[in-house]
Amino acid sequence: MRIWIFSGKQVGWWLFTCLTLGIFLGTGGPRDLPVSGGFGQNGISGRTIVIDAGHGGIDPGAVSRGGVLEKDITLAIAKELEYLLKRAAVYVILTRQGDYDLADSSETNLLTRKRQDLDGRVKIAADAKADLYLSIHANYFPSPRWSGAQTFFYEGSSEGQHLAKTLQTELVKELGPNNRLAQPGDFRVLRKAKMPAAMVEVGFLSNPREAELLSQADYQRKVATAIFQGLLRYYRN
Repeated sequence: MRIWIFSGKQVGWWLFTCLTLGIFLGTGGPRDLPVSGGFGQNGISGRTIVIDAGHGGIDPGAVSRGGVLEKDITLAIAKELEYLLKRAAVYVILTRQGDYDLADSSETNLLTRKRQDLDGRVKIAADAKADLYLSIHANYFPSPRWSGAQTFFYEGSSEGQHLAKTLQTELVKELGPNNRLAQPGDFRVLRKAKMPAAMVEVGFLSNPREAELLSQADYQRKVATAIFQGLLRYYRN
């Protein structure tokens, strides 16, 4: 029988390796590991993606008749999407982690405050040199009959249009059929974004059934999964 003799440094390295391997085998698989550089075979690994949960703080966004707040829905879906993207080794940046906006806290003029908030979101993506910017919102219309998710892009952005169309296809596939198509929209965050950008309206809070669905964690995960699949498809094309 051969007897192996290790130095203190070798023992430390061996223990570290075993511990790391044990954690890996016990908690995940290969897709949980971050990449060291470049983009993975799925085209998305190693990317930097900014997820912008719309509204927040004093700005609730749309409010359903039952009191469901857009700012809560968008943040919940953003966090679900963050989880999925991180498992695919994507560097994810959320524009907000909680219930607040990005405006100067001392600003009292609501219009100025809103502009500061929106510009702050785009600035996060610009500072990070993000590969992609995705803004998440929920829709509202005076009539309760309208429903369905829809995506928007800034007119003139071919990559934004391609991104929005790809996301729309996966949203319809995952959430159920609707006749909505990706449309151009002159939204401030899309207009100012310097990278491929799209806005996802995840459904109508003015529709009682859809508002109820959007308030459920299972459905929020379903929406996040659809967006995630759309992002994978976008980077594979």
